[in-house]
Amino acid sequence: MKHATILALALAALALGACRAPMSDKLVSDFGKSGDDHRTLGYRVYLPPDYSKDTTCTYPLLVWFHGGGEDEDGWGRVGKIGEIVQDRELKGELSKFIVLSPSAGKFTPIWFGYEKRLIEETLPAVQKRYRTNGHVLAFGHSMGGLSLLMVLLRNPGLFEAACVASPFVYDTSPWESKERRAWFQSTFPGTRFESEYRNNQRKYFDSAQDLALWDPYTLIREKGQASKWPPVLLTCGDRDSLGLWPHTLHLHEVLQQAGIAHDWLPQLGVGHGTVEDPRLMDWLSEKAGQEGSGH
Repeated sequence: MKHATILALALAALALGACRAPMSDKLVSDFGKSGDDHRTLGYRVYLPPDYSKDTTCTYPLLVWFHGGGEDEDGWGRVGKIGEIVQDRELKGELSKFIVLSPSAGKFTPIWFGYEKRLIEETLPAVQKRYRTNGHVLAFGHSMGGLSLLMVLLRNPGLFEAACVASPFVYDTSPWESKERRAWFQSTFPGTRFESEYRNNQRKYFDSAQDLALWDPYTLIREKGQASKWPPVLLTCGDRDSLGLWPHTLHLHEVLQQAGIAHDWLPQLGVGHGTVEDPRLMDWLSEKAGQEGSGH
């Protein structure tokens, strides 16, 4: 009975959250999906201001990887990042983007068949249907940061630039040695969700070898400078409510050790909601180049 009560309260909280953040009527978007099976990828495409008025304009494509608990509608919630970005676009402060927001589910990263579907089906379909200009960038937050890291590291030529904000990723696995686990626990004492992270790895991967094909830390250490990486901006808040600050700082250091050039932006005094810092979209707008202005 106790568990049922907790579940009911959680569902009620989610329902209230949805009521507080309906879809914005300021943004124009289209819904689509790739596939119709257990690996269906739903997505929403958000169009820039005045997209329909001047059919000669083309735009860079920004792929938005949402965080856990969200879906393809997350970019378009009232008061959320989509509205903030559009207001800045209208003021001429940013390049205008077409935004693709794919979703494998509220708590499912873009991996396995979802990655394949994104690259082989969704991206080509969106680029064909909408007036994109060939420039593709990416932005991922929290679980979306994990999704983006996996897709980026496995396909280093896919994006021209990528912003990774507060990524939900730990440098640990169920198959590591006792000494390695002791190192992790002493380096990151009291890490939240550590056991859940390992349990999910064991749930989805059969071995350390299988995990190595997807684990961001393994991919960074194995590839390093062997591949040409696009510009990457990594950021996190030092008051992250999920305890991700020391792990993102560690990720920054591992990237440095591997010789992977990137920009590091600590957000001091900021919690988990790091995506609204205007410097992130400024950085992506700059990387989109002058062609990204919608001409």
